[in-house]
Amino acid sequence: MKISAKAGNQVHEVMIEREDGLYVVEVDGTRHVVDAHKLEVDFYSILMDERSYEVSVEPVGDAYQVRHGASELLVSMTDPSRSAREGQAADDGPEKLVSMMPGKIVRVLVAEGDEVTAGQGIVVVEAMKMENEVVASKDGKVQSLHVETGQTVEGGAILAVIE
Repeated sequence: MKISAKAGNQVHEVMIEREDGLYVVEVDGTRHVVDAHKLEVDFYSILMDERSYEVSVEPVGDAYQVRHGASELLVSMTDPSRSAREGQAADDGPEKLVSMMPGKIVRVLVAEGDEVTAGQGIVVVEAMKMENEVVASKDGKVQSLHVETGQTVEGGAILAVIE
């Protein structure tokens, strides 16, 4: 999966793949093998390039506040292909919510037929040991759910459709 990550004032192109239980993360063309484990609610242990890091990752709106020791950065991520798809979608047409990366469905927050509002959580996906809430970008009705709790999904998989 390819994403753009803005860390502080710098934007990085990031490719993430799963390989033998680890993550292969390429940042601006430099390859890293990463082993990540969730320790507590917002704390993670990361082993990368034979170095160990303990970081806290706290959601702040659509971004994440990432802290390691005395260092702190606000990080936001975008999926360029998703942005392009969303830019082409009509506001009055159905919205397909997709998983940004491979992961496991840990919670489904709505049922088919439910009325939802823009910004409301629809599904929670655990990816790279982090829980990511997928939200509706518009008001509407849940036309269909394509996942259930415990299911594993690939990046780009349709999770739900909002009409």
